[in-house]
Amino acid sequence: MSEYFMYGVFGGLLAELLGLYKLRTQAPATFPAYLRSPFYWVVTIGMILVGGGLVWLYHKSGIELKPIIAVNIGASAPLILGSLVQSKPPEID
Repeated sequence: MSEYFMYGVFGGLLAELLGLYKLRTQAPATFPAYLRSPFYWVVTIGMILVGGGLVWLYHKSGIELKPIIAVNIGASAPLILGSLVQSKPPEID
């Protein structure tokens, strides 16, 4: 498995951990219902893996990445993908 893929996965894990960290002062009984949803966890794991894949694609495209940048890209994968989906491709004349 690619070292860069793992950097991206690590970044995705950090981003998810931050979201869970924000819940640390709540009583478990008041946690959001989605935390018990298998769908939520499947999508979360999928996005963590997508973060790894995105970093791998950057690396395979010849873009030189330092490990900290690779982790940052992995953590930002949902935002990066969201901006790609929302942007309109340029029109070709």
